[in-house]
Amino acid sequence: MNYKNRGKSFETLIKYSNITYARKKWGFIEKSEPPVKVRSQKGPYITGWFESKGFVDYFGISNGRPIAFEAKSTKERKRFPLDNVHEHQVNDLKVWNEQGGIAFLLVEFRKHREVYYLSYDDFEKWWDDQFKGGRKSIPYDWFVMNCPLVKPGRGVILDYLAIVDLP
Repeated sequence: MNYKNRGKSFETLIKYSNITYARKKWGFIEKSEPPVKVRSQKGPYITGWFESKGFVDYFGISNGRPIAFEAKSTKERKRFPLDNVHEHQVNDLKVWNEQGGIAFLLVEFRKHREVYYLSYDDFEKWWDDQFKGGRKSIPYDWFVMNCPLVKPGRGVILDYLAIVDLP
């Protein structure tokens, strides 16, 4: 199975949302790319590897508030597996949150065609609980009952800044 383009359409929606935020001067949010060591290049083909694990998927600023988030997509109908998130990503979001930044996850349930805003504080409870014998996934129903649905609004495809009251 090829996972290469998994979440690509979700990523595109976020990209266009971020472009709209920048044009409206509501925020400047960029995709973080992990550093790559290039071994060789022949025409458009590049051979190489990731030098390090990189930072969270997206980071930036809106109204003077730093923002960092992970964008995760799942094909599961009933749950979001916590193993979709890597420990270094959790650590980066934790530091961001502790320093007063806005840290969260955008979680796409592809089969439901829904995106939810999961605050870092809520995510951390699930993350920590799995190591104490708790669930290794977050139920879809929990998202429906406890997380804001990210919808189009104000001329933005996925208006996630509206959920954090920015701007």
